[in-house]
Amino acid sequence: MSKRAEGKSRPVGSAQAGVVPNGRRRLVSTSGFVIDATTSAEDGLLQEFYGDYDRAFVLENEKEGYDGFVECLRLNDGDQYDDLVRRYGPFREFVIVVREAATGARLAGANFIIFPLVPKKTRDLILSMNLNYVFVNSEFRKRGVFRQLVGDLPNIAYRLFIETNAPDLPEKWRTAATRASMPQVYMFIEQNDPFRMSTDDYERDTQLTGLDQVARIGLWSRLGAKIVDFPYVQPPLSKDQAAEQTLAYGVLGAADAALDACLLRAHFERFFGISVLKGADLSLEPTAAAQLSELSVACTDGRLIPLLDASTSIMGSTLADHSANRPATLREALRRTQ
Repeated sequence: MSKRAEGKSRPVGSAQAGVVPNGRRRLVSTSGFVIDATTSAEDGLLQEFYGDYDRAFVLENEKEGYDGFVECLRLNDGDQYDDLVRRYGPFREFVIVVREAATGARLAGANFIIFPLVPKKTRDLILSMNLNYVFVNSEFRKRGVFRQLVGDLPNIAYRLFIETNAPDLPEKWRTAATRASMPQVYMFIEQNDPFRMSTDDYERDTQLTGLDQVARIGLWSRLGAKIVDFPYVQPPLSKDQAAEQTLAYGVLGAADAALDACLLRAHFERFFGISVLKGADLSLEPTAAAQLSELSVACTDGRLIPLLDASTSIMGSTLADHSANRPATLREALRRTQ
């Protein structure tokens, strides 16, 4: 789903945060962007978001349809929400539109799901976030918007999550959201794996977005993303789509060189179960069940999942190598550079 996308934070409940008509929430990010956010498909913000999103993502196998977004957002409320909370704990999925403060122009958009996790080893509350989609509208690219937005997103997600889930959360989560006191946020992203993409998809996406696939990996790396060394497959987004085999999985916010397998399994269980499969039985979807099973074994064995640094890779020349020595995946290519 996703790929594709400083300073002190302002406290939750500050003058910059508030609720605007139709149940939307509005806040101002650390970088000064006006953020309109919603958990609803009914208040008009999804339509604004989707028009820009539809132009930003060009490969049909990577896109969620409009009805898919509606279905996901409707899981935020009512009996379905209550059932999912019983299964997975509190969560919220948001669509946001990012506006320029001075003019109100739509700069960018994002869609993410967030939920608290408590790793067994540390017992510290963390916020796990899957950044399903993030994009900057074409007329505002190359102005630093993407870097600023990605830097703001952990605090944006935390503030929105607190506002929508406050009654159900421990007191320590309801304190002011300063950098010093907010919990650790793991921001997971999907990225195109240039070694597994078809030539047609690679060239079409690069031509229409203006960003080469290898350059995109490098861009995320400079923002702090690491590639999770796990054979990730995105389960089907709808009954009309197949599992997506050409993605790599990344994470921002992980301080160490590896992830606890139990943490990654807990994240996948919620991301797959809610945002991808929209509440369907995980055990009935083969690609989801297989990945969760593999991580369950790793969790029981106390294993860690390595994180690969993409910043020093020579992927461009490696990708151009069509010999038998060419890596089959991005993970394999990165392992050769570590």
